[in-house]
Amino acid sequence: MKQAILTGILAATFVFLLAPVVVVVISSFNAVGVLSFPPQSFTTRWYSEIDAGYYQALIVSLKVAVITVLIAVLTGVPGALALARGRFPGRDALNAICLSPLMVPALVMGVAAFQFSLVIWDQFHLTLGGTIAGLVIGHLTFAIPFVVRAVLAGHTRFDHSLEEAAQNLGASPWRTFVHVTLPILRPGIISGAIFAFLISLDEVPIALFMGGGDATTLPVKIFTAMEISFGGDILAVASVIVVVSVALMLVLDRVIGIERLFATRH
Repeated sequence: MKQAILTGILAATFVFLLAPVVVVVISSFNAVGVLSFPPQSFTTRWYSEIDAGYYQALIVSLKVAVITVLIAVLTGVPGALALARGRFPGRDALNAICLSPLMVPALVMGVAAFQFSLVIWDQFHLTLGGTIAGLVIGHLTFAIPFVVRAVLAGHTRFDHSLEEAAQNLGASPWRTFVHVTLPILRPGIISGAIFAFLISLDEVPIALFMGGGDATTLPVKIFTAMEISFGGDILAVASVIVVVSVALMLVLDRVIGIERLFATRH
């Protein structure tokens, strides 16, 4: 009886979470062209009428997300190791600073990033607003903390005797780091990178303040289009994003395996 109740609660939770997504996907085939459910008649013409601006915005979003993740990993992993193993003045304060962007609303971060771009312009006459660099800088404010926290969480079970064994067998510190430390921390690094990528790809407030023109991301493009009309092309774009996301997860699970990807080595 208890198992049946838990199964029912789990099923109801999944239905509650997935129902809005399913409604959007089904509504994208509605011939009416507005968000209404159930569809009165079915059509696929909205997919052929997706504006080219959405594809350009998607390319911008992917560029920003990839660059953000690369920089976040290259800086977040050493930073996490320094916080986990270092003993230096201000370590606790730096640890708190790395956590604070995760607690501050994204809108506040967007305003702060915009003010920072104005200061850079006043001091160096460099334009960050409306550029890929400006978007990346804004997204790094929360991407790096995500990577740092994920790596710190993975480091809690780190067995330092493995590094000592490698060095006792003649491995250099760099070789020990590459072949021992990084593989052990791989689950935390991957999870932090995935979180940073997804949040960067889906982020709106910072992109609203730091983007614009040729540096308009896909979420901002959809958000601004919804202010004018909620047409069938927007539903089609949202449906394509859902289908591609699911397909990527299935391919990743098929080729590598989700459990294997995040599993720690023993």
